[in-house]
Amino acid sequence: MKKRGQIWWANFDPSIGQEIKKQRPAVIISNNLSKKYLNGYQVVPISSQTGKLYPSETIVMINGEEGKAMADQITRVSEQRFVNKFGKVTSMELENIENVIRLQLDL
Repeated sequence: MKKRGQIWWANFDPSIGQEIKKQRPAVIISNNLSKKYLNGYQVVPISSQTGKLYPSETIVMINGEEGKAMADQITRVSEQRFVNKFGKVTSMELENIENVIRLQLDL
């Protein structure tokens, strides 16, 4: 079962316009009860391009490599888009992701 805070490889293609593209890691941010009612999860995609960090992004470590979680690309994906589990963010990283989501959505 997929859980909040886990990182999974997800296939975001096909995409349109400036939507996130290709297969990449994504952090599951939906609550753990979502699977009981929905066939999908809210995720925040992760990029390996960490040279520039915008206010809606935060750094996460994935298997010793730095990446950035991009709250401006928050999306819901179908269960079918997940490829395989890749890791898990720390509780501090999840808290940072929650903070940039709040900033992005003006909550």
